[in-house]
Amino acid sequence: MVLPGYLSSLEVGQSTLETAARAVSVWKIIRYLVWAYSFKLGIFFIGIGVLLKTSIPATRFWLLVSGGIVYLLIAYVPLPGPYAAFFGIGGSLITVLLVLIFVRWADDRRRLKDFDRANADCRLVAYFFFAMATYNLCPLMGVKTFGLYPEKMIRFGLQAEAASFASRIMIELVLGWLFIFLSYRRRPRASTPPLMLQISQHAQVDIESGPLSIE
Repeated sequence: MVLPGYLSSLEVGQSTLETAARAVSVWKIIRYLVWAYSFKLGIFFIGIGVLLKTSIPATRFWLLVSGGIVYLLIAYVPLPGPYAAFFGIGGSLITVLLVLIFVRWADDRRRLKDFDRANADCRLVAYFFFAMATYNLCPLMGVKTFGLYPEKMIRFGLQAEAASFASRIMIELVLGWLFIFLSYRRRPRASTPPLMLQISQHAQVDIESGPLSIE
């Protein structure tokens, strides 16, 4: 349903929206834009709904909403590149942040109880898979399969290897989100003893404490 409109826009080349509107039907453009923004808008509105159910201060709420709106407005703005320095600096920053997160995780885990430690361990596994997926973007996009340089990928016949890296990244992302979900397991509720058991326990305590002395 959406793909024909996108392919039609590609056939007219890298043109402006006005030029594309003259070559491609408006309905196809609308279908494509709805599809392109559907996931981002869906997550954005789900986030708003979740925030409304919390006791978040109004200032912070509108700050988060405003930040989300700004991101959506620039989500598909073309960016220059690729620049090796940009990806190198970004990758180094991610590595430093990852190490700091691991150190902070280990420090926080020492203060947790057993059940909360199990949840924290799930988060650590999720961090690991997210880190692996992030790293595998390097060989997918750069020196390995040259995803950012498709002419090199085609010249050296690396399409199958690129597809393999893309599949591996998807698996790692699914596992990462799965363990994030598992890290939010709720503590099991303590079961309340039946009424007769409570009475017998109180009676046992009274017997052990001995008869009351009346002076």
